[in-house]
Formats: sequence, structure tokens, C-alpha cells
Amino acid sequence: MQFKYLHPSIYKLYGYARKQETLDAYRDKYKKIVTDWERLKTAGTSTQVIAEFVGYSRATYYRAKKILVDLHRGKIPPSKRPKRLNKPQWGESEKQLVLRIRRENPAYGKYKISVILNRDFDCPISESTVGRILKHLMNKALVTKSASAARPKRKRNFNKGHAKAWCYKDYKKMKLGERVQIDHMSVRKNGVLVKHFQSWERKSKHIHAHVYSNAKSSSAKRFLKELLEIAPYPILSIQVDGGSEFMAEFEDFCAQKSIELIVLPPAKPTYNGGVERGNRTFREEFYNSNQLQADSVGAIQNELAIAVKKYNTYRPHFTLDGLTPIAYINSINLEAAA
Repeated sequence: MQFKYLHPSIYKLYGYARKQETLDAYRDKYKKIVTDWERLKTAGTSTQVIAEFVGYSRATYYRAKKILVDLHRGKIPPSKRPKRLNKPQWGESEKQLVLRIRRENPAYGKYKISVILNRDFDCPISESTVGRILKHLMNKALVTKSASAARPKRKRNFNKGHAKAWCYKDYKKMKLGERVQIDHMSVRKNGVLVKHFQSWERKSKHIHAHVYSNAKSSSAKRFLKELLEIAPYPILSIQVDGGSEFMAEFEDFCAQKSIELIVLPPAKPTYNGGVERGNRTFREEFYNSNQLQADSVGAIQNELAIAVKKYNTYRPHFTLDGLTPIAYINSINLEAAA
């Protein structure tokens, strides 16, 4: 059972407690002024000396004393809200112009509308003022939020499901096949848009890649299923970003195979730096090659399989002392067997 809202009486009780807390701080402020003054006054100190010593004038003392009496009688302190507020710097004509431009161009934001007003209507309104007009129009339900406006991403709920939030672990202590990084990128080649899924194993730098026509969770599941079949090492855990392609069917498949699924925090692609660097390698060495003439998803996949095999069995790696990923994995297996 999940509670999204508390009972209204809880919020009412909090508001009362918060008000009392604020009043206590307000009371203590003036109580200190009165206490300092009266302590010195009782000792026979002159008014002028008291004012110089405590830093409060005699008028401030009497004002504080009156405020304490009012608080004792239950009088609420006056609001600090300014009596005179700034009036809007725009009128009905500017509002109608902004409304007209926005309705003709629903995806335009405050910057574009401000430029159009200055350029086409000789109406010099700043970007921030246009933003206030748009906010006013939205409150009146005359316009809706732009389709291109940034929308807050839903936070992933780790209390349900199989996925776990990312936490730091010393990479030097990881085993072969632990925290295998998986990511996907969109690539357009010869007029064909493909979704390139790729895995990267930290210790051996081994890469597996496959292209699909979409980046749904079903495609990610198919990729993981193929990785489990061909990987020359056991997949102990997987590390992915928070993309929707790594939810639903993909997460369920990880749970079914008892593979730990670790999800990165938002805006931290550096934590998946290995697979991101692998994506760049294949962009530069495979997709940007003039020799790649494939013009369909299937044809590109055939060429990609050859490039992946070359990467794992032929291309030497500096961090592996010149070994290839497969040669490095074989050396580890030989050491384990011995």
C-alpha cells in the first residue's frame, strides 16, 4: 500500500506548529532587546550609556516592549509584504500580440517571441517580460505549455522492481563480467536510422554490439539475451543509464536471469565512460567509414558483426599491454585453470 497524501488535519496541524515556531523566534528577538535594557536600567545605568552599550535606542526599547505586550494578548505580527507592489510593465496590446504569436507558433518560447516583437512589430519587450506574459496567459488557460519545453523526468522508483541505484565501488576490485556497461546511440548512415546497442566489459574491454530499428525495452532485452549467449565471460551485473529502454521487459529479463541491474544517477554519463568511449570508437572507425555502403538495418548489422569481431580479436589495446580483448580473456582463463 502506498500513501501519496496525508490526512488534511496533518497539514493543518503542521501549519499551526509552524506559525507557533515563527512566533517564538519573533518573540525571542524583541525579548532580548527588552531584557538587555531592563537589566542595565535596574543597575542604575543612564539611558544614553545603555543605548550606546546595547546598540538599541530608547525608542526601540519601548517599541519592543509594546510588541511583547501585543503578543501576550494574542495579536499577530503585521505582514512584511510591501504595501506598494510593482505594476506590470505591459498592457493589453502587448498581451494580445504575445497571444497571437504564440497561437500561430505553439512551439515558440519567450526568446523567439521577444525577437519577433522587436523585429516585426516595433515593440521592444524584453525576454523576461514576454515570459511573464506567457505565464499570465497560461494561468488564464489561454495558451498551453510549449511542446518543445523541457519537461521534468520521472525519477526511477527503486523500491519496486529489480533495478538498484548506482553506488561507488573500487573498479580495481571488480571481477571479470561485473558491472558490464550497456548503452545505445542513434546513428544515421546512408539514409538509414539505426539504434546501436553496445556492451563494454571493464577488465577486458570486450565489446558486443547490435543494431535495431527502434530503442524499445524489447530491443534491449533481445540485445542482452544475445550477449548472454556469446559473451566469453559470465555476466555478473549490468550498469545502465536511466533510459526507458532499460526498464520494463529489460529489467524483468535481468530479474529472471538473476543479473544485478545497476542504474546510474541522472546526468552522469561519465560513470558509463567505457561504453561511451566505445560508442565513439565505432562512430569514428565504422559508421564514418566511406567503405560502409550498407543501406538497410540488416545489411548494416552484417557489416557491424565483422567490425566487432575485428575489435575483439585484432585491434590491440594500450591498457591491455597490446593484447586484444579475447586474448586477454584467454590469458585470465589460463591463469585460473593453472
